Amino acid sequence: VSHDRRFIGKMAIEIAELSRGEITHYQMSYERYLVEKEAARERLERTIGDQRERIEHIQHFVDRFRYKSSKATQVQSRIRQLEKMEIYEIDTLPRSVNIRFPEAQRSGWDVITADDISKSYGLNGSIRVFSGLGLKINRGQRVAMVGVNGAGKSTLLRLLSGIESPDSGTVRLGHNVKLAYFSQESAGNLNYSHTIWEEASLTGSRITEAEKRSLLGAFLFSGDDIKKPVSVLSGGEKSRLALFKLLLSDTNFLILDEPTNHLDMNTREIFQRALLQYGGTLLIVSHDRYFLDDLSDRVIEIRDGELYDYPGNYSRFIEKREEAMRRDERDAPEICRRSQPDTSDPRQKQHETKAPEDQAMSREKRRQEADERNRIYRERKVFMDKIGPLEAAIAKSETRRDEIDALLASPEVLSDSVLVRDLYKERKTILDGLSSDYDVWERLSEDMERVN
Repeated sequence: VSHDRRFIGKMAIEIAELSRGEITHYQMSYERYLVEKEAARERLERTIGDQRERIEHIQHFVDRFRYKSSKATQVQSRIRQLEKMEIYEIDTLPRSVNIRFPEAQRSGWDVITADDISKSYGLNGSIRVFSGLGLKINRGQRVAMVGVNGAGKSTLLRLLSGIESPDSGTVRLGHNVKLAYFSQESAGNLNYSHTIWEEASLTGSRITEAEKRSLLGAFLFSGDDIKKPVSVLSGGEKSRLALFKLLLSDTNFLILDEPTNHLDMNTREIFQRALLQYGGTLLIVSHDRYFLDDLSDRVIEIRDGELYDYPGNYSRFIEKREEAMRRDERDAPEICRRSQPDTSDPRQKQHETKAPEDQAMSREKRRQEADERNRIYRERKVFMDKIGPLEAAIAKSETRRDEIDALLASPEVLSDSVLVRDLYKERKTILDGLSSDYDVWERLSEDMERVN
């Protein structure tokens, strides 16, 4: 039993599907099962359509001749037919369920930047998670963060989301970034005195009530379930409700820590399709390779307190990492010969050391990488020095525009025609300036984007 589609796809040679209190066996792989299940669904839909037509035809006869004594026998016969008829139903989510995030506003090119951040826990910081990490994520990137359990993935996400502060270093959000963070602890942010429906209605989304009910059904809250108080929900149900609320929030940068843990396969795939259509930036931690493969275009691995950056999706990351491991294995015998301790000499050091030529090559490689980073930074700084003040000016103009809009909604202000005229004039000047500033900001951002 697993929600990991890739794992089941590799392992299973037979599928036992539990649905509506019955088990159906499929002597086939999971991928073939999906095809067969879809074909069976189509056959069932045709059967249901034929059945509905037959029921309507019989009911029409009953309604037409119910009070005619000459037709009483035929009417009773058809009523018994209806009573004995087994009504077919479909037990899966309708194909029409389609989750969509609200339209994401455009953010600055640099969505988040972490410089030289460190984090330790324990008494006097005795447990160091990592030190001196740097990371930058740009607009529109879909980043998967991977690493073994305990590597520090969740800790790093909490620092980037602002839930915790680093011991040293800085984390900065870019211009116009609206961040939302999800983890298994997000369920703690729900109001336990509300019902599911009341909590779902606090999202501020403009979707209709019917659409909201349909989406709740996709997250396995249907019928009278939506009347349940949040306080009686299981941990998994609370996580699903928190994820549902996140889905309808106004964001352009999502940080997701294991978002699919409590979703079944069908809901997981619906959520994955929604993320594929999301117009913002993504940073995701997940153990589900199938989920990550279609979503990610960049993989960051945290290993031994360091970050390793791989362009491409998760499968590409696996290929590149295996290539690196094979290279390490080819080099291993020579390294081992150099570093193998001499057991005949108890004074021999019991740890590996690098050969001098390896150390020199490593230093040269680090120097070259540092030079390249410095070059990119210098070239980008020319644009950053212009973008920074421009973004500050834009923010100031937007704030004043909003202040004017609030004033123009006030009855006291609207009663003063001279003041209203002056405010509209000021507002137009601000909007003209913002339009020009947006164009300049866009051009500078695109020019900076080309520096690599």
